[in-house]
Amino acid sequence: MKRFKELNGSTLLAVSLPLLLIVPNVALCVTERMGLWSSLTNIFLPLSIYFLLMSLWKRTGIATLLMLPFMAYAGFQIVLLYLYGGSIIAVDMFLNVVTTNATEVGELLGNLVFAIAVVIILYIPPLVSAVVLIFKHGTLPFSFMRKLRQCSVIAVICSCIMLSITILTEPKYKITRDLFPVNVISNMCRAIERTIKVSNYEETSRNFTYDASSSHPADMPEVYLLVIGETSRGENWQLLGYDRETNPELSQSDSLIIFRKAVTQSNTTHKSVPMIISSLTAENFDSITHHKSMITAFKESGFHTYLFSNQTRNRSYTEHFCNEADELEYIKERLGRGAMDHELLKNLAYALSDTTYIKKFIILHTYGSHFNYRDRYTEDFAIFTPDNYTDANLGNRPLLVNSFDNTIRYIDSFLAQAILLLNESGIPAVMIYTSDHGEDIFDDSRHRFLHASPTPTFHQLYVPMIAWLSGEYIMQFSDSAYINLKKNSDFTISTTVSVFPTMVDLAGISTPYLKKDKSLSGNGFSPAPLLYITDLNEAVPLMESGITENDIELFNDKHININ
Repeated sequence: MKRFKELNGSTLLAVSLPLLLIVPNVALCVTERMGLWSSLTNIFLPLSIYFLLMSLWKRTGIATLLMLPFMAYAGFQIVLLYLYGGSIIAVDMFLNVVTTNATEVGELLGNLVFAIAVVIILYIPPLVSAVVLIFKHGTLPFSFMRKLRQCSVIAVICSCIMLSITILTEPKYKITRDLFPVNVISNMCRAIERTIKVSNYEETSRNFTYDASSSHPADMPEVYLLVIGETSRGENWQLLGYDRETNPELSQSDSLIIFRKAVTQSNTTHKSVPMIISSLTAENFDSITHHKSMITAFKESGFHTYLFSNQTRNRSYTEHFCNEADELEYIKERLGRGAMDHELLKNLAYALSDTTYIKKFIILHTYGSHFNYRDRYTEDFAIFTPDNYTDANLGNRPLLVNSFDNTIRYIDSFLAQAILLLNESGIPAVMIYTSDHGEDIFDDSRHRFLHASPTPTFHQLYVPMIAWLSGEYIMQFSDSAYINLKKNSDFTISTTVSVFPTMVDLAGISTPYLKKDKSLSGNGFSPAPLLYITDLNEAVPLMESGITENDIELFNDKHININ
């Protein structure tokens, strides 16, 4: 009787595990709107292979443990579908796992309880059963094992016929893109390849130079400040037409230049930030392996460079670019994980008071509006309440938005104080601020949350961008730059295209990498076409990025022509 129960346990596991592994395949057939034959192939080919693999080992417990990678892919895919409502695990998703710090991961996982619970319910029991069977030496009956193998081989052959029909009837079908988990394995290999390239960056970029020089007088004091925001949605800025008072301090500035039609080319930090701080764009992003940031251009032009970040080191190109600075500090390493962005103002004050150098280029990389929103501002900025959500879900959207808007109030104060410090220095000064990307907050029927989804949305791509020039700068270098910035603020702006040329142009820096027609401070500005960099690092027109009619309407509402 005992032996019979063990055999039953092995048989049940051999049959049930493949069926559990196929859950994300069934879901993807719906979310990705596959055709009939591609749907059948996506279900039956992996299912038959799973059954075949389970039939190759007598000891089902061992076979189950060998299937652990497929369980990991399936679990990851289920969580992704819960988070974004569609799309397979992209290359960027794997890279996000590598480059996202532990604190961010903890905050995110704490708000994916339901999806994680589903994964645990589906895949932990088979693993526990496998371990039990291993200890009890449970095996498949030979007759059942033989029949399972024979049926699996027949099923694989039939599924391959389905695959052939799919390829013939659906010209755009690609196995490495449309068949789960083959597509995920392919993307993981690409992610590994890119990670290796990042690790070799110091060597591949060693000989890069901007051949940069400045036309400004060598004895002229000047300071240029670039503030990089995180996850700030342009639509939630009062300066950009939001009906809430999220920019009470910046709204009082008459000299602020507001770019109301700013769009980023990426919804991921590890792509957008390197493009913002270098001459790279979506069209040549792959050349990042041998490229350097604008920090090097300023250093070559006689500037002392500072970079102060409220991020953490994350083994990405952004970190490599940060390492170019003469002075670098990640304030979390000194203040701990709870460090607030306003602490960066002390670093700014230090740099401005440093009398050793008269020409300074400073980058402040904030934590901005990164989820968990409530942790990004102090209690005195809790203006919009209630903001005490327990987790991120559709029902808590009003509270999430309140909390997000409080983060904008906080960065508004931060930028206003940064401008005040620059103004009080009495040095010709320039500040540019933009965010790397925005974020979804359950805004529509797609019920998306966060950013870095395989396909973007308006909420992830429409970002704030502002500029400020001190009176001393305008007096020393004429008012033409200010006039041009004001004039060009009416155009649609690709932030990842125009920040670099604008900043180096304002600093009087000449380099072969400066595209004058993309500088917002020049009189020959020409808007760049709106492109999006895909998961495969391909630059595609924004209309082909996967945005929906709803996104297009929102862009139109902002008078942004994306055609």
